Amino acid sequence: MLLNPPTAPQPYPWLLIFDGKDQERQTFFSISEDRFYTRVIPEMHNKVIIYTCNNGWLVLRDLINSMNVCLFNPTSKETVQLPPLEDDDKYTCILSSSPSDHNHQCQVVFIDTKCMFYFCRLGDSKFDKRVFETEMPLGRIHMTDATFFGGKIYFIVNLGSVIDPLFIAEFVDSEIRFTKLGIEEYHDQSPQDIISSGSYLIESCGEILLLQKLMFGIYRRNVFGFLVFRMDLLENKWVQVKNIGERTIFLSLSGSSISTCSILAEGVKQNAIYFTKAADRYLYVFDLEDDTISKSLPCPIVACQRLFLDWVMLS
Repeated sequence: MLLNPPTAPQPYPWLLIFDGKDQERQTFFSISEDRFYTRVIPEMHNKVIIYTCNNGWLVLRDLINSMNVCLFNPTSKETVQLPPLEDDDKYTCILSSSPSDHNHQCQVVFIDTKCMFYFCRLGDSKFDKRVFETEMPLGRIHMTDATFFGGKIYFIVNLGSVIDPLFIAEFVDSEIRFTKLGIEEYHDQSPQDIISSGSYLIESCGEILLLQKLMFGIYRRNVFGFLVFRMDLLENKWVQVKNIGERTIFLSLSGSSISTCSILAEGVKQNAIYFTKAADRYLYVFDLEDDTISKSLPCPIVACQRLFLDWVMLS
């Protein structure tokens, strides 16, 4: 049993903690049960998650050979090897469909920080690549985040403007085509003492949300709160929302966050954002109703160093 993840079904993600010298332990924490399950899954040793799907599949990257990536389903133990990456850059990853869905051919897309797109189909021996074309020099643009919505990849890049512009990438035959959305800019509403913010794109209940994490402090580790915007695709503008209703957002440092809709589960807050910090054992919750942040310690026995936290859905 210790070689397999928990089997109890739940409609929201598990918090997965990798720890140990070689990340050989995987601890699954259930929010509603307030209980953790420690496992040792050989296929996940020396790995970190760079993408998690709602259907249970993960994209894993090797910590020893960072160009080595694969798809892995913790429940079925299926593994699909992917072509090697070109370098050890940080990547945003997108899957167009579940690898188990035989009605749709799964496209795997990696986007590096310089906005180079690498894409393949399952079974390919190498990635094709396409550079993101813009009027800005490549050295001055930076990939911020991306999400898959309505068969298209929506992504934001940092061009040094007040708001990161929104672009669309879509497959046409075997090529990727890019389109820029003419987004109406909003006024920056961050408090004056906020010195940094992180942006996250999330597909949520049939909408695209933009989350801005507001941080402060010398090392930018203190989180002040979040601003949430909804993309109005008819008006091509971001609309700030103060309330996300019955939704719960589970924010991932790897860039593959999960949003649940109308999930009633004991202990799981609605209208809230769950998030973690790098090299930090605590789980944090931002309540949009009263703009407060609470924290808890999901597993007191994991090490304080060399640990990674992420969210996974188990099918």
